[in-house]
Amino acid sequence: MCRIRSEPGTIWGVPTSPLPRSLSRRAAFRLTAGAVLTTVGLVTTTACSSGEDVAATVDTLSTHLRLARRDAAAAGALIAVLPADADSLTVVQTERTAHADALQTEIDRVAGGPQETSTTVSTTTAAPAPPPTLDELKTYLSESQRGAADASRNESGYRAGLLGSISAACAVESTVVLA
Repeated sequence: MCRIRSEPGTIWGVPTSPLPRSLSRRAAFRLTAGAVLTTVGLVTTTACSSGEDVAATVDTLSTHLRLARRDAAAAGALIAVLPADADSLTVVQTERTAHADALQTEIDRVAGGPQETSTTVSTTTAAPAPPPTLDELKTYLSESQRGAADASRNESGYRAGLLGSISAACAVESTVVLA
């Protein structure tokens, strides 16, 4: 059996560096001031950039929210006009509504709470606009697909995945589901 002698200033025979037993007032002040300045710098940097980032993110997501609602409404309007395509139009309407819900949830999370969505109520009694054609809906979906793909490149993490998923779904809806 090997026996290690422990001497003062060693642990298991390995020399240790002596730690100062006391900290001078000047050293304590320097240490505290450095920690405070570092904290203030980090908080200031975070506070300044987060407001602009949140606003930009909310704007981007709101744009895609409006497109999702537009596409869902267009698909819903076409169901009554094209009953033979009701199954595929229902798929588009359901998926785009789910996209709108996911986008609204992310907007609320990023903004720190539920956001009010503006709805414009028209008091005029003008005739309602005719529903779009099937080709117009495909064009809407293609626009939504390209917009979400472009926006996903500028995002990271969950938002990039969400927008990428929306882009892929719109591509499938316009080229496969409505083909």
